[in-house]
Amino acid sequence: MRRAVLFGVLTLTLAAPALAQTSPAPAVSMSSTEIRELLDAAKATAKATRENVDYNRVVPDVLFQILAKLDKVEDKLDKIENELKSAKATLTKKR
Repeated sequence: MRRAVLFGVLTLTLAAPALAQTSPAPAVSMSSTEIRELLDAAKATAKATRENVDYNRVVPDVLFQILAKLDKVEDKLDKIENELKSAKATLTKKR
């Protein structure tokens, strides 16, 4: 009796995933206009994705160039600031 119960539990445990699977979706018949609309939508999506990829390639390059220019300007401003500080220090020492 114990073996029969264990065999039943084991069988149910192994069969549960198979029972949980859903049946395949029934085939849906679509008209040729619906299929054309779906193809047009897929083409539009592909085009938008390509444009997005191109944009994502260009933007980092432009941002990198802007940041490089800003770094150069910042370095020049630092040099000017240091020159002004040193000039001010020499003026105060002369007095």
